[in-house]
Amino acid sequence: MPEQQKRMTSMIDVIQRANQIAASTELDALLDQLLDLLLEITGAEAGTLYLYEEASHELVFTVVKGNEASQKLIGMHIHADRGVAGLTLRQGQPLFIANVVDDPHWDRAVGELAGMELRTMYCVPLMLRGVAVGVVELFNVSNDTCDEPDEIALINLICNRLVTEIEKARLLTEARQRERRQHALIEIMSRLTTTLNRDDLLNRIMEYACELLDIEAASIWLYDETQNELVLYLATGYRRSEVEAKRIPAGHGIIGHVVATGETVVVNDVRHDQRFYRQFDTESGFVTRSILCVPLRAPKIEVGGQLGILEGRIIGGAQALNPRQGRTFKAEDISLFESLAGQAATIIRLAQLYTDIDTLSTRIIDAITGAIDLKDPYTRGHSQRVSDFSVAIAQELGLDHATIYRVRIASKLHDVGKIRIPDRILKKRGTLTEAEFRQMRQHPLYGVEFLKENGLLELELLRDAWQALAQHHERLDGGGYPYGLKGDQISLIGRIVAVADVFDAITSHRTYRPARSVEEALTILQRLAGRELDEECVNALVRARSKGAILTQDERKMMAILNPASPDGNP
Repeated sequence: MPEQQKRMTSMIDVIQRANQIAASTELDALLDQLLDLLLEITGAEAGTLYLYEEASHELVFTVVKGNEASQKLIGMHIHADRGVAGLTLRQGQPLFIANVVDDPHWDRAVGELAGMELRTMYCVPLMLRGVAVGVVELFNVSNDTCDEPDEIALINLICNRLVTEIEKARLLTEARQRERRQHALIEIMSRLTTTLNRDDLLNRIMEYACELLDIEAASIWLYDETQNELVLYLATGYRRSEVEAKRIPAGHGIIGHVVATGETVVVNDVRHDQRFYRQFDTESGFVTRSILCVPLRAPKIEVGGQLGILEGRIIGGAQALNPRQGRTFKAEDISLFESLAGQAATIIRLAQLYTDIDTLSTRIIDAITGAIDLKDPYTRGHSQRVSDFSVAIAQELGLDHATIYRVRIASKLHDVGKIRIPDRILKKRGTLTEAEFRQMRQHPLYGVEFLKENGLLELELLRDAWQALAQHHERLDGGGYPYGLKGDQISLIGRIVAVADVFDAITSHRTYRPARSVEEALTILQRLAGRELDEECVNALVRARSKGAILTQDERKMMAILNPASPDGNP
């Protein structure tokens, strides 16, 4: 075969391989195969492929072929005017250098990082319609190769053939990244409508930040007004366990500046920023190189009702730390992190509002039940104990969290109707008269009326509360009061509270008798099980007791003595 025909066949083969490479839509694979092909046809010993980032006017080491030491260059950013690659990009023309080391444009710092003995270099700009896409450098190419017009034409042909595919693959990669980011925001917003578990949501948000921004760590700092400090509330990513629960004085560090001013700050090299709080790295062992810091701006919330509007304010800040592979933060990164921080601030504000309302309602209920118990010093703590026992029974029965929460509240209110019972009856030490006993038996009805009159029966959290109030003295055989209900006419919550109430009544001190032992109480309950009290609820109480979940009045007093930090002696 004539030499010219061989060369033509070889060129066609190379072009076909270039076409096969062009079929790839994965940017990394396309770039890797392109550089391999160029190294093969030129006989070069090593090569580098840079991609150009217009926003920062930088060249990024994307693929490096050579010795093992050269791999540390991947991900490194250099200014687009720097070195031979920068010169080639500015000229927009291929450039051959016969002696790399002595060339004035050669960047010695990068050359030393590569750790290779370099002689010649052929540098090709990757241009698309006059716009820079990247640069290819081929090292230790023979002079003959670069003197051969056909070889040079083939190199340029391959680069021009694949530069369009490179740009397509890069745009596709960026589109996929944007899609992943959008999905993440949608997923966070959808979870926000179904749960107020603050820790779960915030962890998810910061994990998304680490993944989507490709950073080493992310953190949330909240402002502690009482101590005038910023507290590291949550950290995700690299070395998260070493940086938890750290505090810094308000106004200190880049995070302090952001919280104080409400500005977003990007520092790509913290060594040159005087605001950087170096003590944090010293104490935690985490090494901060670059930082994106945004304020946590809690939005204005229209609560409605008499509470009206909660005004927006800055409650802390969020940090994204150390983009991987030597990257710097881009405008798209900043926009995404600001969106994630906005979601985090909303979650924190709503969770705090929910916590405050829940705390307020719980304390009001405790105050009401405490007022009932104070009417009779012999039954003090009765409502709380019945609530604890009822919850323990409900847990043993395997009820869901929402039902257990309602059991807790309803059982605590079970005796609220005693507010309407005169003290002369409630505190009477002797036997009640028939008339007095009839009035005492009305307290379940009085309790339901109390909830109804105050509009509490309409609340979702108290949806089943009336059953606990109305039915905790009902008995399966119909011998209870006030309705004389039988069997399945008594709700599950009514049966639970009935068992808890009887156990506490037997094991507590009363005006007319001392407390009985736990063994006696359990014997009585098991005798009543199936006839007056629900057998499954009785068995559940027995199991809970064996696990230490149920403590009597005397046991709680002893616990309080042994553990003064627990005012109720609760386990």
